[in-house]
Amino acid sequence: MSRPLRTQKKLPATASAAHIGRALLSISALAIVIVGAGAFLLSYYFLHQLTERHLRTLISFAASESRSAIEFRDTKTALEILQSIPKDEGITFAEIRDASGIALARIDARADGWIGTLSTWVGNERVGQDVVVEGRRIGDITIEGGSEPMLRTLGGLLAWFGFGMLLVAACALALARRYTRRFTQPIWQLREVVKHLIEDRDFSRRAPPSSLAEVEDLRSEFNVLLDEISLRDHLLTQSNAALRRVAYVDALTGLPNRAMFEPALQKTIEACDRNRTRACLFYLDIDAFKSVNDNLGHAAGDELLSHIAARLRMWRPQETTATRIGGDEFVVLLSPLADDADPQQILAELHAELEVQIRHGSLVLHPSTSIGMAIYPDATHGTDELVRIADQAMYTAKNQRYAEGRITRWQAGADGGEQAGRIGVNPSAI
Repeated sequence: MSRPLRTQKKLPATASAAHIGRALLSISALAIVIVGAGAFLLSYYFLHQLTERHLRTLISFAASESRSAIEFRDTKTALEILQSIPKDEGITFAEIRDASGIALARIDARADGWIGTLSTWVGNERVGQDVVVEGRRIGDITIEGGSEPMLRTLGGLLAWFGFGMLLVAACALALARRYTRRFTQPIWQLREVVKHLIEDRDFSRRAPPSSLAEVEDLRSEFNVLLDEISLRDHLLTQSNAALRRVAYVDALTGLPNRAMFEPALQKTIEACDRNRTRACLFYLDIDAFKSVNDNLGHAAGDELLSHIAARLRMWRPQETTATRIGGDEFVVLLSPLADDADPQQILAELHAELEVQIRHGSLVLHPSTSIGMAIYPDATHGTDELVRIADQAMYTAKNQRYAEGRITRWQAGADGGEQAGRIGVNPSAI
């Protein structure tokens, strides 16, 4: 099995894409506020200048009209001159005085309290002008006001500024989100690809295209890197599978080897203890296998081993696990063994399965096998002892079969000439 990718320790992140997006929006909003406030203050300044010029125009007109009233001390005419100033001009105070400073006429509409203070602070201007006749000063006139029209104008400007700022802010927000998403979405998609790569080892996913040239370059290079990693992972998986096969599978027969048998036997014994069931271990080898190699060659011996292995693999495949221990020795682990099963009948069935004749070229081989049997937990409560008992039972069966003359034989086939006869075997070759 291929090992999972190692993830490096994460460094503390100083900012995320979402934080960057919010920072950009905050900067945009701050810029809008600063520009709006600056425009409002500039408008306020120009309104002050305009109000002052307008008041000086009004006071010049009033001064020229009030000359005769001042010379003749006509208070009624002086008052009418002041009252003739339109009310929408926002004049809150006006006064005409003679040369000695005595007021001939006065209008005082200034508000008391905080309203008056606010009017004075926001927009009231106070201007004065001497009234001169033939170079001689005969009096003066004072006018104060302008806050009301200025406030009306400022209110309108403020409303338009507010509406404009909201409109610009909405547009800026939409554009900022659009371009932020355009920048951050490929990064999030790339992050998802990396996440699936690390957690699920999914090398099939690829980063989607991006409209940003820099991100597109990064995506292309990342996908190329993924292709290379995917290829390496595939080769590594194949290499691990090959190594596993070499380590745990017999190369000739394709059966598990001793390295795989031992943990499998241990798991079977644990399952028997847990479920209160039995298991049967068959230990077998091929009688006179050395004589087959010596007389017919190793190719015939390898073919005989392959046929025996194939039959063991197909015999009760749902219940048994067959293993080649080494040479011509095999073990078959049957689990679970039914309570009403007859082990001797199963042993006879296994003999019959293995000793069917095998054709090798022009020869027909009649294999003979010696099989020892041990039942867990009837015979023992340990794995090593179980194997040893089955091995001893196999050698006991081999000696009995040799005494009975039951060993591996071969003969010529129907088209192979005369029968080859019985193999000359000595006990050391069995």
